[in-house]
Amino acid sequence: MTTMASETNFDGAVMLSPDLVPNTEGKPIGDLVTPSTSATSSPSLTPSLSPVSPTFVSLSASPTLTEKENSWFVPASKKSLRTHNPIRSIVDPIMTRSIKDANQCGDGKDQISLALGDPTTYGIIKPCPAVVSAITKAMQSPGIAAGYVNACGTHEARAAIASYHSKQSSEIINVIPEDIIVANGASGALELALTALLDEDSVLLVPRPGFPLYQVIAESHGARVVHYDLLPQSGWECDLNHMESIILHEEEEAMRKNCEKKYDAKNRAVRAILINNPSNPTGAVYSESHLMDIIRVAARHRLPIISDEIYGDMTFANNLFRPMASVSVKLGNQVPIITASGLGKQYLVPGWRLGWIVFRYVSVLSMVCYSCVLAFGDSAEIHV
Repeated sequence: MTTMASETNFDGAVMLSPDLVPNTEGKPIGDLVTPSTSATSSPSLTPSLSPVSPTFVSLSASPTLTEKENSWFVPASKKSLRTHNPIRSIVDPIMTRSIKDANQCGDGKDQISLALGDPTTYGIIKPCPAVVSAITKAMQSPGIAAGYVNACGTHEARAAIASYHSKQSSEIINVIPEDIIVANGASGALELALTALLDEDSVLLVPRPGFPLYQVIAESHGARVVHYDLLPQSGWECDLNHMESIILHEEEEAMRKNCEKKYDAKNRAVRAILINNPSNPTGAVYSESHLMDIIRVAARHRLPIISDEIYGDMTFANNLFRPMASVSVKLGNQVPIITASGLGKQYLVPGWRLGWIVFRYVSVLSMVCYSCVLAFGDSAEIHV
């Protein structure tokens, strides 16, 4: 097997310096020739009737090749170059250098970092026994744990999630299994939803302060995030005046840029409003009246709401969590709601990466959600 050394240049491209490269003419060059390869070992899907045996030449033995000629240039994709998660540069130094053990502290107590947001890190808080038992039972049941399943999740899992969201509040919400897509954690669920909605140069509204992953995902697709403010003097509620001013400004700019062609919903700038409730990092739990006001803003501008509810029901004292979809029911389902949630936080199993998205639409809505999230096809349009 031939090995290749690699390095990354400042453009994000990978420079490969192979010791051996193929000579497709089939003639020996240098001092190394490989034996013939069979049709079955060929990478070609349709083997030739007269397969040509490749030979190889050691470039390191060739005095005529410069270092530049002896390298491969493999450009990185635009998406990979646009993807950067700033949270690692913040959390990693805290975890590796700032946390002291009992001996360093001098008081016999180990410090516990809350930077990562993983309550299971130090082994003090154990995963929920119910989910551990359920997984153990499933893994030991023949035929249901090891095979391929529907890409959107098993019917049983989607039915259980649908039942949970249907009963999550006092409002009757008829969620069915087909409204659910199981994903790689709530973060993966958010990526599916945003991938379905965002194009290059489109805009996603996100809270400030807020979880940085929203921006990471959006910018990886070439989209922009515009931050609307949260108001500390009002319990970190959304600044709805600021939110609406952003929408109006972005749409005016989009109309100006598209003045030569018809401006409609297909080339609008702002694609969605992202709401995080309960909020990370503020801990705010929004009241029903505030959620209604958010829905009214979205309805006026015909924008879907992506509701990140991974911390749903993890509230204290008299703070009652109200799902965005249940509040939307009281207003007549005026706005499409895409909810992201998962098991990780509430059941203390963040490393399992089990999340989902729930689609809730207005009464007249046509959206092939599975095409949009799995194939990202042209059929992924919302018509209200």
